[in-house]
Amino acid sequence: MGSCYSYRQFCSLGPLPPRTPARPDPQVPKDRKLGPCSHGKIGAFYFYAEGSQDDPAFGFCEIELSVQRLAENKVRLELYCIADGYQSARGVGTRHPLKIAVLAGEEILVTASWHFPNVISGHADPMHFAVDLEIDDEPFALIDRVELSRTSGESEPCG
Repeated sequence: MGSCYSYRQFCSLGPLPPRTPARPDPQVPKDRKLGPCSHGKIGAFYFYAEGSQDDPAFGFCEIELSVQRLAENKVRLELYCIADGYQSARGVGTRHPLKIAVLAGEEILVTASWHFPNVISGHADPMHFAVDLEIDDEPFALIDRVELSRTSGESEPCG
């Protein structure tokens, strides 16, 4: 097993983009009818081999995030991405989850941990994560961004 690290990435949230032939429809939320929603995108989130600054072991790209109000004091955080297994290693998410924070300004309102499936070498696989979280109704209207926190990770050599 190899040790990896990631850099913090975040995105602003806004309304779902309108439909257009120029791009695919948003992948999250899975069901828009469940409640009001904010949406954002992060281009990429990579794990780098420990000791290097530019050797990507594995990562995720085309990341879409949504925060949707489901009921009183309950939101759903969803993430869709493409796992990038075309780098130097296979990603293992068992012990080192991806940490996701929902923010209003500088305040972290709620966090979630995603123990992602293995990122397979030589594959670009779609992945989806959804979790229902408790949050007061008042701060829901103030949610303005989502952060993928800097975290450690594990990788295995390809082959």
